[in-house]
Amino acid sequence: MKTIVRLAIFAVVALVALSCAEQLTVREQEMKKYEKIDPAVVHGMPDAIKRVVEAYNDGDYYTAAIGFYAIMKNGEWARLHETARYYYAEALFRIGLYQAAEYQLAEILFEGPSSHYFVSALLKLLAVTYETKDEKVLFAVLSNVDYNALPKKFANELVYYLGKINFYKGQDEEALKFFTQVKDYSSFYPLATYFMGVIQVRQRMYAEAMKSFQKIMEMPDDLYVGADIKQLKGMAELALGELYYAAGFDEKTKNKLAMFNVALNYFNNVDRRNPQWFESLFARTWASLMISRFDTTLGTVVTLGSPFFTDIYFPDVYVVEAVTFYNLCRYKEVNEVIDKFFLVYPDYRQRLQSWLENVSTKTGLDVYKELLTMYRDASSGKATPLPEAILRHILSDQQFLREYAHIKEVEREAVLIEESPENFKKSVIADDLQKKMAYQLANLRNETGKMLVKKLHEVAQELTQLIADMKAIRFEMTDKLKETYEKEELYGKKMKEASLKEEKSYSPAVPERTYYWPFDGEYWEDELGYYFYNIQSACVEE
Repeated sequence: MKTIVRLAIFAVVALVALSCAEQLTVREQEMKKYEKIDPAVVHGMPDAIKRVVEAYNDGDYYTAAIGFYAIMKNGEWARLHETARYYYAEALFRIGLYQAAEYQLAEILFEGPSSHYFVSALLKLLAVTYETKDEKVLFAVLSNVDYNALPKKFANELVYYLGKINFYKGQDEEALKFFTQVKDYSSFYPLATYFMGVIQVRQRMYAEAMKSFQKIMEMPDDLYVGADIKQLKGMAELALGELYYAAGFDEKTKNKLAMFNVALNYFNNVDRRNPQWFESLFARTWASLMISRFDTTLGTVVTLGSPFFTDIYFPDVYVVEAVTFYNLCRYKEVNEVIDKFFLVYPDYRQRLQSWLENVSTKTGLDVYKELLTMYRDASSGKATPLPEAILRHILSDQQFLREYAHIKEVEREAVLIEESPENFKKSVIADDLQKKMAYQLANLRNETGKMLVKKLHEVAQELTQLIADMKAIRFEMTDKLKETYEKEELYGKKMKEASLKEEKSYSPAVPERTYYWPFDGEYWEDELGYYFYNIQSACVEE
């Protein structure tokens, strides 16, 4: 069972840059004044400056960018440098060169609130962040700016991000301080509330965490425009389930069975259309096992073994299945599960360990390229050093997907420069940006490659532990079987298992007013999650 610590990962996985519709409207209204430049402000200035403003107002942002850059570099127009630098960033943003705009905006912001364009640059940086889905620069800027200097008009949005910064740093008290400042009318409020719940779990403030997650459960789906409340509710259901599951193991808990029962109810409540549904299915197997609901555990295993989940790597399910059959004294079935596991996963571990040894001297950049090529080869049916299941597992990891999206964004902008009009393509701007992007791409790919190697080491360690667990189950089973034979000889009883009818019935435990159909080997998507596996216990009674 994934522990309650996994809550933090759910937050990171699902908390995309959702923003407050009200705040966005205010920001858009604030930024409208930069869509055009009043020609009157350049009255009496040199024609070169007027032409730059005309190009910007006409939507010729390539020419405008070149012009603003020239103004920035012209020592005779020093009083215009600050304005030119901001509009240079605006022109790059409107072209679609978000990374390039980000470079300029960051320079303005790192100079501090004294800049005339500080607030405008901050709002534009937020717009860049929502386009690129990469928060690193925004976090760096906010970490170096005095909180009191931030515009109060956008307080909900900014304190939310300040809370996230402290959350990722592990500074829970500071994070809570900021998250609690997000007003309940803001669409950042649901996400801030979820983060608060995660922090409260980390701090073992379980009652408070329960209140935070319950708040999310009670939110109307359409109250916060721009926020995916339905998905957040699935995350909250799962979080509440894991909270109760963890409470079931707490030595201070008196009624442990009740805790596991409540946890199971929450896991069952996660809607199948929610991204957290698969996670809830797997959590359900462990919660039902803890309360000896073996029919539910094995029924969920049937769901997880369906063709709908063949692309997902989750060897842990074999452990759940083996432990369940062991508790039912169904040793033949235990052996079958363990045999299936050992047909696949020791080989996976060996291939993984060999590959990790071979890449230990390679750069992250080389590893990044190698793994993507390997995945393409595996997907097309070619033999590869690493199993396709493991490749798919790490390359569908949310952290990787965020980094990969950032890489693809930089690649897109590099192509945009290559395909830009000749006057821009041959300018010093394009040359400078291409150098910066080439460096950024190499660095991003290198760091992502290192991150993937780290994750593969974790997969190898987890596999080693699972293999050890399965060996332990087999050893325990052999010992238990020996004990059973001795009891039979002592008491003259035949094994109960031998007298059992070998009937295993699968049945969907469907809601009311829904037809019941016995399982005949054919999976239907609307039955997934409703299967019950009815099997008798074979444990010998004295």
